[in-house]
Amino acid sequence: MKIWALFLVISISTNVNAQCNFITANYIKELANPSHIKSLSVKVPKSANFAKNALKIFTSNTINIPPKLKKKFNASITIEYNFGNCNFKAKIRQSGDWKDHIALIEGNPLQSLDIKLSEGNIINTTKFKLLIPKTRNGRNEILATLILKELGFISPETFEVNVNINGVQSVMLFQEKAAKELLEKNLRREGPIFEGDESLLWSYQNYENFELEPISLARLVNGNWFDKGSTSQRITIGAFEQLQKSYLDYAYSKMIENNHYAIYPNYGKNKIFSNYHFVVLAMNGNHALRPHNRQYFFNSIEGYFEPIYYDGDVSFNTQSFCCENEFDLFAIKPSKNFTIQAMKLETSKSLKKKFVERTKFDQNSEIFFVESMKQFTKNLVALNSLIKPATKNVSFSKKTGQNYSWYKKFQTEKKVDQNIISQVYIDKLKSQILLDNGSSSKISTASFSKILTKNSLDNERFVILPLTTKEVSNEKYKVIKIDAKIIRVSKNMQVKLNKSNKQIQFIQSDPADWALLLGGDYSDWSLVFSGKKNYNKTFNPPEQRFNELGLTGCLTFYKTKINNTQITVNNGECEDSVNFIRSFGEGVIITVKDSFADAVDADFSQLTISDLKVINAGNDCLDVSSGNYLLNSARLTNCKDKAISVGEMSIFRGNIISVDKAKIGVSSKDFSQTIINTLNLNEVVLCGESKRKKQEFGGARLQIFDNNCALSFEQDSESIILNSNS
Repeated sequence: MKIWALFLVISISTNVNAQCNFITANYIKELANPSHIKSLSVKVPKSANFAKNALKIFTSNTINIPPKLKKKFNASITIEYNFGNCNFKAKIRQSGDWKDHIALIEGNPLQSLDIKLSEGNIINTTKFKLLIPKTRNGRNEILATLILKELGFISPETFEVNVNINGVQSVMLFQEKAAKELLEKNLRREGPIFEGDESLLWSYQNYENFELEPISLARLVNGNWFDKGSTSQRITIGAFEQLQKSYLDYAYSKMIENNHYAIYPNYGKNKIFSNYHFVVLAMNGNHALRPHNRQYFFNSIEGYFEPIYYDGDVSFNTQSFCCENEFDLFAIKPSKNFTIQAMKLETSKSLKKKFVERTKFDQNSEIFFVESMKQFTKNLVALNSLIKPATKNVSFSKKTGQNYSWYKKFQTEKKVDQNIISQVYIDKLKSQILLDNGSSSKISTASFSKILTKNSLDNERFVILPLTTKEVSNEKYKVIKIDAKIIRVSKNMQVKLNKSNKQIQFIQSDPADWALLLGGDYSDWSLVFSGKKNYNKTFNPPEQRFNELGLTGCLTFYKTKINNTQITVNNGECEDSVNFIRSFGEGVIITVKDSFADAVDADFSQLTISDLKVINAGNDCLDVSSGNYLLNSARLTNCKDKAISVGEMSIFRGNIISVDKAKIGVSSKDFSQTIINTLNLNEVVLCGESKRKKQEFGGARLQIFDNNCALSFEQDSESIILNSNS
């Protein structure tokens, strides 16, 4: 009989003890589910100043909320669960543009709030909004976000919560903001996020609301990602120029042909935006399609933009397509398969369950769901019969070209004092900007980041108008097609293909060469990556761990199926010798030798690895995150850091694992659950650890049935380690 004990454990003291009165690792599943939240309390220490600011908003003589009154206040956030509570420090401010975001309850102000937690998280989120329900049509918003997520779009976690703000109680909508956590919860790697710029639309000098809409374009949301390094900067600038071009095309077509909604930043590459427009219109969410309400994620791996749902003001109880030219936004007709997939949601039990869990304060939520989904399906059918591909290709034509004279003319006529940037050059810590008047100047990259995020710097307006019409594409790679499968490789990569035997060999000509398997089924294939060792003693690793396509791997499997696939990688000089992203497969066999950093890295994947052999890894031998992984047998030799690293809400199961030389045998982090049957360790500094590393997560669990390690394990106060020996 096995006896469970906390065995040879050293506790790591952290400051998280004061945040929650329970061990978060005991409630990993519950903390990810909104139904376990009982209430949320917001207390502002300087409540008099907070109340005074609310009064100024009420009494201001504008129909919208003056930006100067969106002041930040320190606050304390207490969240009560069924099993305990947590207390976090935060910054809060008034949310929303219009005065429906502030109301009176028995003479006390209730405000929609933007909240940024300084510590801890709620539903793995550190930045979120508490919204007065009527500002988003209540339950309609919750259902819309769930439908869009089911259909594969990036959509924010949204649910009802009982809130107390300085003694004022109300049911409000919790909605996460567009940030790194939102992307990762939607199975995307961090990258640039953009949105329509509202700074010229209202409360700008003495102009009327929306008077300057034709010249109000886009802005970068997450400037912190741009600031991380030169690769982030190149990706961001290239994407930003393309998005600006699509906004310019939209504004021009609206001025000459009254086009209301058509923005296609991918210029016809795919049907993502047509599909998105289709389903949002079927929910009567026209509001989300207004340019200033739109949010975008640039997926650098696939090389295109994806919409992020935001503020649709949706309504499921009617069919109210507003006007005939509304259907002109379909420059490409939605795909047939997508339409069928959307119509099937009416009978989805999983979708219904998720909705009910997020609307627990309404006894009629099931009735609302059934009736809403019926109307949604009717709207899909009606809309599908009305739309047809637009005869006017204005939405992604090149006819506006390099001539933005209309923009400059409008700006001059309206006497808007705004500098027009025509070109940008980034060089390490300096940015050179060229203005359309011929002048140029060098500013710090940090200052240029402010221009991207605010379209202003030191109280001066700036706007980037690209001189060329280039789209974001990387001409440094070549494309190989094998039936329906697509492989991208760097220009100098040699590829030997034996299709009949299902074999591919990738041979580097340069240590920076890479290969990307972009979707497809590689079941029963054998893939070999032969790296070129870098013998340059002055070699410095790249400033950032990914290239301009967002790739960290020498050999990357992206959205691939790999049942019974054999993978061999030698001399990988990348951050990851082999990287799996959103891939799935069983019976995978992997051998990796002489890796510069991580040997095997997997993100957002569902993998069963039959056998893993790693010899010499400059960092981790195996690093997995945000997925479900089963490792049957592993022999891991000379791992400079961790033999096995499990992070970011992963479930990892190992059967028989042998480690010879590593700093740490196994590490379980950030809401991950790691279970290993047999762990044989030789020459390690630390047997294992279980801890929280990132703010948006909590503690982790590490459970080992049998191990031979006589050294110590370490855990923090949020985490758990269980060992059992016969």
